[in-house]
Amino acid sequence: MKKLIFLFIYILVFAITTQKITFNSYISKIGFNQNYLVVGLETGEIVIKNFKTMKNIYTIKLPQIEDFMGDKIAMPIYSLDIKNGKLLILAGGEDSSREVYIFNINNKKLIKVLHTSDSIMRAKFVDNKILFVYLSDEVSLYNLTTQKYIYRKQLGDYVFSTWSIENSKMALGDESGDIIIANIFNGQKIKTLSGFNKDKTLSVDMYKNLLINGSSDKRVAIYDIKTSKAIIKLEAKFLPYGATITKDRFAFSFDEKNDIALYDFNQKMILLKGHTMPLNGMKFINEKTLISYSPAEILIWRLK
Repeated sequence: MKKLIFLFIYILVFAITTQKITFNSYISKIGFNQNYLVVGLETGEIVIKNFKTMKNIYTIKLPQIEDFMGDKIAMPIYSLDIKNGKLLILAGGEDSSREVYIFNINNKKLIKVLHTSDSIMRAKFVDNKILFVYLSDEVSLYNLTTQKYIYRKQLGDYVFSTWSIENSKMALGDESGDIIIANIFNGQKIKTLSGFNKDKTLSVDMYKNLLINGSSDKRVAIYDIKTSKAIIKLEAKFLPYGATITKDRFAFSFDEKNDIALYDFNQKMILLKGHTMPLNGMKFINEKTLISYSPAEILIWRLK
């Protein structure tokens, strides 16, 4: 009987098809929509691919910067976001500054829109604006037309770690393990989700009124945003650097073998195997497609 159960699990795991994408350099960040997959590399290059064919469309080469020793190095890439044929790039400049670029995929023009000494960690398009989040647990909304900030607000008291966006809401994770829910358009704090996760949030994702929080104490919780309660509480075997949620499923990096735990809401679990290095992130593209990445590779899982 045990052999039959093991065989069933083995077939179930490996019946899921995957597509693997690798590069000549380590992957630092990715971004995607239904048309494009955008990959930032540690060389300071950004590769734009057709999402359906995975053929290269264009490669952006960010300018090199000087480090404190005066040596030329690649710009670190902090975040990538793509919307309406435009790519938003947040990169590191000299003396720990930040450079914000917008690349037009149609005319292949790269324009610098902001240089700042502030420690911005993430950037995302919001209409004709950019939402920034800072290492200091602050957020701001920047108007590209007027080149002025609409607001800048302190939301937490710790060091920022990660975030997620869903419609008009943003979820900010930091070293406390709590998640702050706030309104994107005015920066007002809505609520704080806390209880199960007690250490630094490593990964967070939202789907409508559901939120997944993976923290450095290896705890993974699903929260109902409306009630602020943790409705599912689990523990990973390794640090959950990636976690994502959708209508009927959720997933997170599970163990030291770089496996991904894929759950349904009856808490039935299967393992997705294929990564060769610890994960940096993952996201459901839709109900039956999951994208995950490590420094070594991107895997696209087509789920049954």
